[in-house]
Amino acid sequence: MKTAFQQQESKRFPAPALGLAGLALVVVSLAPWLAAQDSGRAPAPGARAERLSNVDGRVQISQGGQMLADPALVNTPLFEGTQVVTMEDGRAEVQFEEGSIARITPNSSLTLSLLRPDDGAGGTEITMNSGLGYFEVQAGSQSGHIQVHFGDNTVTTSGFTVLRVDLDNPPGELAVFSGNAHLESGSAGSIDLHGGESVALNASNPSQYNLAETIEPDSWDQWNSDRDQALNAEEASRTEATQSFSNNANPAWSDLDANGNWYDVPGQGYVWSPYDASNPGWDPYGNGDWMYNPAFGYQWISGDSWGYLPFSCGLWNFYSGFGWGWAPGVGACNPWWGGPVYVVNIGFGPPGYLPPRLPRRPPVHTPQRPGGRNGPYPLIAVNKRPPSGGAGMLARQRNVSATINGHVVMPLRPLSPRAVYDHSASPIVTRAMPGAAGVRAPGGFGYTGSASGSYRPAAPSAPKPSSGSSPHPSAPRAAPAPAPSHASGGGGGSHGGGGGGGGSHH
Repeated sequence: MKTAFQQQESKRFPAPALGLAGLALVVVSLAPWLAAQDSGRAPAPGARAERLSNVDGRVQISQGGQMLADPALVNTPLFEGTQVVTMEDGRAEVQFEEGSIARITPNSSLTLSLLRPDDGAGGTEITMNSGLGYFEVQAGSQSGHIQVHFGDNTVTTSGFTVLRVDLDNPPGELAVFSGNAHLESGSAGSIDLHGGESVALNASNPSQYNLAETIEPDSWDQWNSDRDQALNAEEASRTEATQSFSNNANPAWSDLDANGNWYDVPGQGYVWSPYDASNPGWDPYGNGDWMYNPAFGYQWISGDSWGYLPFSCGLWNFYSGFGWGWAPGVGACNPWWGGPVYVVNIGFGPPGYLPPRLPRRPPVHTPQRPGGRNGPYPLIAVNKRPPSGGAGMLARQRNVSATINGHVVMPLRPLSPRAVYDHSASPIVTRAMPGAAGVRAPGGFGYTGSASGSYRPAAPSAPKPSSGSSPHPSAPRAAPAPAPSHASGGGGGSHGGGGGGGGSHH
């Protein structure tokens, strides 16, 4: 007898032909949900999560005062209230489902303080706690759908906007590389900034600030630029499959296009397969870790670079003569955290396949660390195969036909690639609204606009490190030091003062 979940999924995912070896292995575990019920923290329907998409060096994640992972793992879903902290050698990137991105440099911290459906009453709020952070905010369905907080300040944006928040000099500095930002600074009033402008807040007199029509370069700007280049390169591989889903703005789709093939299978819909998934020893759950979250129980954190979406929704099936493929479903990829149960999403496996066994009991707390915070929960590692793309796994031949479910199909080809960043471009300062070509001004360090509204950072020419930053991105940032008060005027406008500016206040 099929469970209600299996009956529902069979409508979204037509069963493979009977010629496929294996049995249905959809495994639904109620243990995490029951544990959450006992703790009074059952996940609410419609819960949102964001992806920890890049980790370099030591990064910690915690929630509700409990350390979840140290070091943190790429592909971990981050829920409301999660805090991400980088150590002196750590860097981290968080991707949001509508395409926005947050990055923090060494000795920095941010909190996902609000993650609610973007229906006019919710949205996303990110709190920058310390250090240096970059935020690329995509244009949402409404202005201000993402808010960035630091101290008593709140930043909202309109259209595609790129920000840098620096808290190494309290109470903070805000730079707007592209787009438009509105800064509410507690009782001190508000400021509107546009691309190419920056403001340094004043600790001794919050009613005064230094508004400049230039942006002082920071040595970590290049790291931010390099991360954009990597994402742009992956987006150039996007196919009609990943563009067809209602949540196609999620950057995680690009990981699939860049690391495997999509096939349009009659009667099945779109099926994606990693390049090395034809190997008999390959297993979707063969490389990764089980991580415990008090609100959801154990969840799978894939060790493959692309391993976020294929383990948050859809089904994995084994196709005889082809190998493993993942079908996200029809129209949308609805993640498991939208309901009360965690699902090990195996549909049909090969003969003798043993489905992954979800750990049953919560882990024991590790001893408390200084400050009273519990140490991280221990991870349960699975190492049955090397990561995809690693040595020891025979890769599927690319760009050749395949037989899936009795149909001979060709892999989908990328759509027309987006323009890529030109490293040979001269350093420029750009003031450009998304949707219009960049208007260039000579000199300085800046960011170029593009006809598509996409963000293209321009390479700096030996930027001078700013206070609180290391001279090169490979070295850790110095710990924040007390900053002198910022004087008003001097190339910018001061609140209530008569200096030159171009920014406005209300």
